[in-house]
Amino acid sequence: MEPRQVRSAADARAIVEERGVNHVKVGAFDIDGIMRGKYISRDKFLSSLDGGFGFCDVVLGWDCQDQLYDNVQYTGWHTGYPDAPVRLLPDTCRTLPFEDNGLFFLGEFSPPGEAVCSRGLLRRVLERARAMGFEAYVGFEYEFFVFKETPESVREKSYRGLTPMAPGWFGYSVIRNSTGNAFYRQLLDHCRDMDMAIEGLHEETGPGVMEAAITVDKALAAADKAALFKTFAKVIAQQNGFMATFMAKCSKDWPGQSGHIHLSLKSKSGDSVFHEAGKPHSMSDAMRWFVGGQQKLMPELLAMVA
Repeated sequence: MEPRQVRSAADARAIVEERGVNHVKVGAFDIDGIMRGKYISRDKFLSSLDGGFGFCDVVLGWDCQDQLYDNVQYTGWHTGYPDAPVRLLPDTCRTLPFEDNGLFFLGEFSPPGEAVCSRGLLRRVLERARAMGFEAYVGFEYEFFVFKETPESVREKSYRGLTPMAPGWFGYSVIRNSTGNAFYRQLLDHCRDMDMAIEGLHEETGPGVMEAAITVDKALAAADKAALFKTFAKVIAQQNGFMATFMAKCSKDWPGQSGHIHLSLKSKSGDSVFHEAGKPHSMSDAMRWFVGGQQKLMPELLAMVA
């Protein structure tokens, strides 16, 4: 059985036993959508397929530097940061090509942690959309800087004066993606093997900037792929002596980066909800209303002053 053929707890149990895996890597998303995880033993994994497992709920109450938030209600010093139940998601099974083809599974916080779980929130939003007759499809596109640095060197430099993977600006450079093809090919191959296939990868303008477009999928699966890509692109970069960052603006002297979310809605019959021939720009009323909603609510979503 291949990892992406796993659909049920029985399938997950079968592939672990078939491969003789001693430890399985599992991950869940923290309050900021960053993947946190650990290895668990084969026996614990098999038992967790039915009953879930505990994950310290501090990940729902601290930031990316493990600094505790002081304005949270779900967890904190007032609760003692207990373990929160997490359910395993068998259909997220993936191979880890750089770990002797080990296995990886995503999990999702169960109630009460589900209320503040970022993946759980997205799932509930999509369930509401589905109840309205919509199925969302998404393709993520990331721009990110790659530096010739290590976790130690960036700290020694106080995160200043970092050396980019390549100097100067040279967007869409065939020279650079050919010279650095070992890193490019490893990134492409591993992303394909982990079912977060890249449909386009190139040098973006700016020193050491790359852009990757992840193949479109239904929204929840696409979100999983996007989060996996951000995590494992950093892993692959570090394995090659680089460091990748997805910061929107890491230097005032260089162009900013962006993460595009390409989104479309389909009806229950599979037709495009946004397209309507004969309308101005072929935009349906639903698409105009969708764009209007984005303009109204996006400032709040981004915590900006309207």
